[in-house]
Amino acid sequence: MKLRDSADLNLHFRVQLENHYKKGFGIMPTADPNEVFYNQVWVRDAAHASLNYYIDEFPEAFEDTLVTILRYQKSDGALPLRVEREYLLLKLIPGLGWLGRPFFRLIEHIIRGRRERPIYTGEDFNGARDTVPLILIAAHRYSRSVEGKAFIKDRYKQLLRAYRYVTDEYPLHEGLIELPKSTSDWADSIVRGGKLGLINVLWTESQRAMHELALLYEDSETAQETGTLFAESHATLRDLYDPAGYIRCSLSDGRIDTVASIMYAIFFLAPEESVGMQNLLRERVLRRVGLVNFDPPYGAKDIYWAFKVISHGGYHNAYVWPWITLQNIVIKVRIAQTHHDQTVRAIYKEEARRDFSDISQLFIDSNGAYEIYLPDTRKPAQTRFYKPPRFFLANLATWENARMQLDRI
Repeated sequence: MKLRDSADLNLHFRVQLENHYKKGFGIMPTADPNEVFYNQVWVRDAAHASLNYYIDEFPEAFEDTLVTILRYQKSDGALPLRVEREYLLLKLIPGLGWLGRPFFRLIEHIIRGRRERPIYTGEDFNGARDTVPLILIAAHRYSRSVEGKAFIKDRYKQLLRAYRYVTDEYPLHEGLIELPKSTSDWADSIVRGGKLGLINVLWTESQRAMHELALLYEDSETAQETGTLFAESHATLRDLYDPAGYIRCSLSDGRIDTVASIMYAIFFLAPEESVGMQNLLRERVLRRVGLVNFDPPYGAKDIYWAFKVISHGGYHNAYVWPWITLQNIVIKVRIAQTHHDQTVRAIYKEEARRDFSDISQLFIDSNGAYEIYLPDTRKPAQTRFYKPPRFFLANLATWENARMQLDRI
């Protein structure tokens, strides 16, 4: 199908978002069986997509995803970072990708007698400490609906165990989580550690989510504990906020973390403060395609060796992920709706629409919503060793969310 305009995108993306969901399994980053992330439920991807789309528009998909994730919770409360039905690592090897499915059936189905394989932090070269916070945030969001309240209630104890796992494994240091140097969060092509911006933004919001879940389900002891911890983390989180108007990559690293900054604005900033951040992002991280992830980028020594091997050192470090620019449109819409100055509201209403139009044109021109793009050429960031998914889950979900938000202003 050739994409021609926004109406085409809306029609095609909604069909794709249904196809990204496999009943009894969950939400996958791609709906194409020939792409590497098919038959994979990635917790972070599914949580972000659920917050932007599935919880409101297709709650059954979120429910199945959460059931799959919780099915593989360990006794200590740890959750998998992904659950797979095909071997991802084999699918990533050029020339051997076709073996991911038959080898999985042979080893997992026939020999081990299981349908799925859970992957946890530290396995298959992944860190992913953002797994639990994102699931708690998504679960809390779903609990606000009538159906969600009952569904999450039945799984509250498991969610509490996941929360306890994080508090036990990574106790707060003066209000912030401090992580060992590893592939710690969604930017898993970069090795970093310490008191990271993104992890602490997500963890602080998940403490608030856990506090409100505890209140909802009348767990007074947990409510008191999480309320105290949230207040402490929320106050200390400000230490990661640079006066220039952004969240630093870590307490010891002053570079801009674009995703952390956007999430911080969504969860914690008033519209008036968000304007300052928008000015900074526009000046420092906006490229021809959209917002890059870091400024300045990390050095070669910080790139995880596996990404160097496949000549993809720029994966998170240099390429543009459209979902980030689309997520930022939500902030601009909020400014357009609630800023005290009518002139500012008008400016951001126009900016939000312009950004959305530009991203839509990017998808039309490339005839897809590719996972990653080169920052200045507006072409998919494809290499000899890696072909990014053509219709990437996060892009579709955030595009739909931005479209629906814009319809309200």
